[in-house]
Amino acid sequence: MARFARVIAFAFPLVLAGLPALAEDSAKLNVNEKPEVLTKVTLEDIRDALQNAGYRAQIKNDSSGDYVSSASGGRNFFASLGGCDDQKICKSILMETGGWTLKTPPTVEALNQFHFDNGAWITAMTYKDGKYYGDYRADLTGGVTKAWLQGVVEDFASSADTFATFMQKQQ
Repeated sequence: MARFARVIAFAFPLVLAGLPALAEDSAKLNVNEKPEVLTKVTLEDIRDALQNAGYRAQIKNDSSGDYVSSASGGRNFFASLGGCDDQKICKSILMETGGWTLKTPPTVEALNQFHFDNGAWITAMTYKDGKYYGDYRADLTGGVTKAWLQGVVEDFASSADTFATFMQKQQ
C-alpha cells in the first residue's frame, strides 16, 4: 500500500502539469460545435471537395447537362447530381469513370472478386455503347456534412484508380 501511495504522490504532479495542455486541446476540438450540413449539394460543393483533396476539378457542360470533371491516376472521372427538384435540391450524386471497350467481357467471378477486394465503391456497368464504366451513386436525401462529401469524393477518386487497373487487365 505504501508503494501505491508513493506512485500516486509521484504521478499526481505530472498529471496536474499536463492539464493546461489537455484543456487547450479540448478547446480546439469544441465537441459542442455541430458540423456544417449541406441541405443543397451543388456542383461547386463537389468541385471544392475534390480540390480540397488535391485533385484538379472544374465544372463543365455538355449535351447531358452540367457536371464536374476531374482525374485520378491519369484517368478522367465525372460527378453529376441527380433527382433534382425545382429548387435544385438533388437526391443523389453520381460519379463515373470509364469508357473501356473490352474484347472479352469480364467474368462474373472476376467482377465479384473486384467488388470483394475493393469494398464495392464502384459498380461495373455496360451501357448501350458497349463500353464499360465504373459508377458510384450516393444518397444526398436529408443533407450531408462537408466532411462526408469530402470523404465520398476522395474514396471514389482513389477507387477509380483501382477500377482502371482492373479494367486494363481485362483488355
